[in-house]
Amino acid sequence: FFLRKVMATLFRLSALAYLSPPSAAATGIRTPPVSAVARWDPSADADASAARQLEIEPLDASNARLLDAVHPRRWTDPSPPEVYDLVVIGAGAGGLVSAKQAARRGARSCLISEALAGGDCLNVGCVPSKALLRAARAVREVRRAEEFGVRLSAPPAVDFAAVMQRLRAKRAQIAPADSHEGTNAAGADVYQGRGRFTGRNTVEVNGKVLRFRKAVIATGGRAALPPIPGLETAPFLTNANLFNLDSLPPRLAVLGAGAVALEMAHAFSAFGSAVTVLARSGRLLPREHPKAGEAVAAALREAGVTVRYNATVERVAHTSPEAGGFP
Repeated sequence: FFLRKVMATLFRLSALAYLSPPSAAATGIRTPPVSAVARWDPSADADASAARQLEIEPLDASNARLLDAVHPRRWTDPSPPEVYDLVVIGAGAGGLVSAKQAARRGARSCLISEALAGGDCLNVGCVPSKALLRAARAVREVRRAEEFGVRLSAPPAVDFAAVMQRLRAKRAQIAPADSHEGTNAAGADVYQGRGRFTGRNTVEVNGKVLRFRKAVIATGGRAALPPIPGLETAPFLTNANLFNLDSLPPRLAVLGAGAVALEMAHAFSAFGSAVTVLARSGRLLPREHPKAGEAVAAALREAGVTVRYNATVERVAHTSPEAGGFP
């Protein structure tokens, strides 16, 4: 529904043929110059602290390249025109598509990005999760090598830090597609900051007031924490920080039995974590066909994942390693 509404807005903005999008030069639309930006420095404590505020750790070379693309250390906002045809708040998949496609079809558009351009998909969703799953698949294939006549001189060992280093490198490699400079190149302006509506057709960002004819709100969301006593003081993970790990958790409890929960359970069990899935209902993937849940349950059993059905989590307690407890 959201994408249909976005595309309808884009078509109304454009008086040009859909099958033949014009160039910026042909329509008189200005392509903003690429800004000269300061690079993120992995050796600078101030940069590492700023990266943590954006929930990106560690600030190694790969994460520095990621941030250079999707949240430059210092970005120069453009001078706003008299009016934008389209203002987009939020630089995830929906926001990027809206701003870029509007510009390509002749509209004057801009993108307001507060956090990381690329949103969940690039930074904490599709891209890093699939990099992790690919590594887990490789581990399982190596462990089955003898089935195919391949004998290893020693059991395979997982270097989890190397797995995560590869994940960060792949994410940084893909990041330019969602970068501020890429959005500029498509003909849309980019403002890096928090947008705030100040009127029916005005929004303020970094002290500048932007006038617009249409606006798209594509600010996305965050993982909702269940109201479980003790959870907030425990070292829990969500998709926002899971991909920052650099050492393998010996034990992992997964709250939930949806697709994302189960793919992470399956991956971490391959790497060597003792994984327990706590499912509130009597089956996995409760929103999908029962056969799908049964197939996934069988795969998790084979992988050594423990599943507790009809589970109610009453509280969460954490004992630090220094006290002789977990992990």
